[in-house]
Amino acid sequence: MNIHSVIIKCNKYGLIVILDKDLPFEELLKDIEDKFKESAKFFKNAKMAMTIRGRVLSQSEEKQVVETIVNSCGLHILCVIDEDQKEEMLFHQAVDKAMEAKETEDGWFYRGTLRAGQVLETEHSIVIIGDVNPGANVVSKGNIVILGSLRGTAYAGATGDRSCFVAALVMKPIQVKIADKMARSAITKRVDIAEYKMDPKIAYVKEDHIYVKPISQETLGELSV
Repeated sequence: MNIHSVIIKCNKYGLIVILDKDLPFEELLKDIEDKFKESAKFFKNAKMAMTIRGRVLSQSEEKQVVETIVNSCGLHILCVIDEDQKEEMLFHQAVDKAMEAKETEDGWFYRGTLRAGQVLETEHSIVIIGDVNPGANVVSKGNIVILGSLRGTAYAGATGDRSCFVAALVMKPIQVKIADKMARSAITKRVDIAEYKMDPKIAYVKEDHIYVKPISQETLGELSV
């Protein structure tokens, strides 16, 4: 194995995999398999978003890379983030804004998918690395950022703080509540998650109403966090 062909890094947004740009693809896949087998104890059953750097991959190649990683170590890859997409950079900014000045005792991370009937309550702002499925609830006195899909219910600013917000890579909630304001989804039928495309959005209170908009510099600038 070429020890420099595959480099693994982790940050608060998920997993970064840096790939050699010149190595033949089949050899690279073998190195990826070997590298992640070495780290299997660390990654087994973890749920993370992933960013690929260093090499441009076709859709087919990206799929093979993901399958190789999953089969090698049991890691659940929630989504592959294209760091060249402007909206992903802005989503990272939303995560930073959610956790700014709260990175010690007040900033929490939760890894895993919340399923129907589960309730996650916290006094802190929280970043969820996973999905919030229909029937699941997240309640926070601070901000809520979901590195996955929000299809259940999210309640930010639970003690009445209207400056809080909810952000998700896939925003299809049953209900979003911020402080004393509430918004319900217009979706009346259950849609399989495979039908959802990543479309980062943020919900926040402005002029006495909850707005749900694509994440942009403008919307982030309107937050009074």
